[in-house]
Amino acid sequence: MKTTRTLGLSFLQGKIQLAEIEHARKQTVTCLAEHESTMDFSEAGATLSATHPQLANFVTELRDLTRQNKVAAEAISFALPPDAMFINIIPVDASLQGPEWTAHLQWEIEQYFPEVSVKEFVVDSHRLPLEDSGAQQAFVVAVRRGVVAFLQKVSAELKLKLNIIDVDQFSTEKTLITNYPEILGHDIVLFGLRTAGLDASLIHHGEMTDYRAYLLDGSSDPIKTITTYLKYVKERYQANQPAALLLHGAEVTQDLIVSLRNETGIKQTVALNAVRKLPASERIYKPFLKESHRFAAAIGLALRS
Repeated sequence: MKTTRTLGLSFLQGKIQLAEIEHARKQTVTCLAEHESTMDFSEAGATLSATHPQLANFVTELRDLTRQNKVAAEAISFALPPDAMFINIIPVDASLQGPEWTAHLQWEIEQYFPEVSVKEFVVDSHRLPLEDSGAQQAFVVAVRRGVVAFLQKVSAELKLKLNIIDVDQFSTEKTLITNYPEILGHDIVLFGLRTAGLDASLIHHGEMTDYRAYLLDGSSDPIKTITTYLKYVKERYQANQPAALLLHGAEVTQDLIVSLRNETGIKQTVALNAVRKLPASERIYKPFLKESHRFAAAIGLALRS
């Protein structure tokens, strides 16, 4: 098997998180790094383009970061905050296929952005498993073409192949599945903490089947928001208590973990260990391995060769 390396980048609290994975007989984490960044995709998402004035600075930041950490990847992927994208779960007619399905997705985007041409978006979707009632739902994700053009130009300047552009929370799904195979037969709830927001997902039979994003301000209690989502999942899916709560992203403290265990009664409430089942290079900074939940999205992207 040919050995290749892939690079995943995510963005939290004004910093870039970098993860490099070597793909050989085994997948190995060869690099984790973090650095301050001037780039804020949450704020700049709607204005980005291949000629954006911040592009050169961003390329310089990434080039310096990869050189300092002796990154040898051939491809790069980006996990963006949900603020930079449109994400929704919509009911769909299970019979729609091909051009009819594409037209339906475009119609959905037009309802939310009536003043913007649907051609300004790259749209992707993922159908969820059929429910008992026979109804079907689908994830719909749309990203502005300007964002794609910006990241394509960044990748070209770095002489790397652009592999994937994904949502931070969705990228973490791969990390969870890789590192916690023994609990995938149970319902798991995944929470991502980020600046001024919280992402929540239900993982059912090893597949993300629900997603919600919540805004948090400085006075918001993430525990209250988390319990609100758990109540919604129970009522929406007639589900039993999840087997585990896994948290990733920023500000995942031990105090928060203990408080959540006490509040929910779910003993398997933990910070997501993004390297739990992955061998890691000896040269990786050990505190990054201990706080690998911050790199969960970047690692998830890098795992997808």
